[in-house]
Amino acid sequence: MKAIETINLSHTYPDGTKAIGNINFNVEKGKNIAILGPNGAGKSTLLHHFNGLLMPTSGKVNVLGQEVTKQNLDEIRQKVGLVFQDPDDQLFARSVALDIAFGPTNLKLSKAEIAQRVNWAIEVTDLKGLENKSPSNLSGGQKRRASIAGVLAMKPEIIILDEPMSNLDPKTSSKVLKLLMQLNKELGLTLIIATHDVDLVPLFADEICILNKGQILMQGPPQEIFSQAELLRSVDLRLPRITHLFEILNKEDSLRGDKQYPLTIGEARREILEMLENKK
Repeated sequence: MKAIETINLSHTYPDGTKAIGNINFNVEKGKNIAILGPNGAGKSTLLHHFNGLLMPTSGKVNVLGQEVTKQNLDEIRQKVGLVFQDPDDQLFARSVALDIAFGPTNLKLSKAEIAQRVNWAIEVTDLKGLENKSPSNLSGGQKRRASIAGVLAMKPEIIILDEPMSNLDPKTSSKVLKLLMQLNKELGLTLIIATHDVDLVPLFADEICILNKGQILMQGPPQEIFSQAELLRSVDLRLPRITHLFEILNKEDSLRGDKQYPLTIGEARREILEMLENKK
């Protein structure tokens, strides 16, 4: 089943800026997909259509088989949670617990159900002990996890994240990524992540969508996408660093004859060990 599907989706802002045009995009339920593109490619505009924050100028968006309309936004937003690029745009209550409770409270759930959801979201995102702190006093990584917790408390089936690792140090980025992968594996959540971090993408993505100037250039599995090095560079993107290293070794040292370079350190390690074994 398709979690998200867009059909000839276009959006033009009131000032006349055409942000995206004729986008045909889909992601299967339970999959992780990365949307890559340079600044101004239209990534945020595309994401904001998936839960009705923006409505199409033309075309349509389907969520779990249901078209997004102005009449069903409340229902759609229970299914699709959006984590903004800047957590400060999402965190506004006096405490972390109150912020997480905001969505469930608006659903008019019982106090017991709200408390259960808040406690569960705090536990899943490792925020225990921070419930009564003001979001303004949290670190960048804590704010990111608190914004994810607020979305989780709504019990969505799809979570959209706009540059979730921006302004985070490597250790915190790794912690957030581990959390997202855990949510996908244990809860079956569909994750759609817009990012500039090409080194991160092979660690989580089942598929990659390349967006440039409001158009989809290509969509497919990571190995297929990252085999198109020149096309990526033409839109100001690059290969993962480990992949680039093997590309250089191949060109300068005739390391290997094909173009299926490793995408992660784990893949590179296995390949190097295999090469060493073959030389014995």
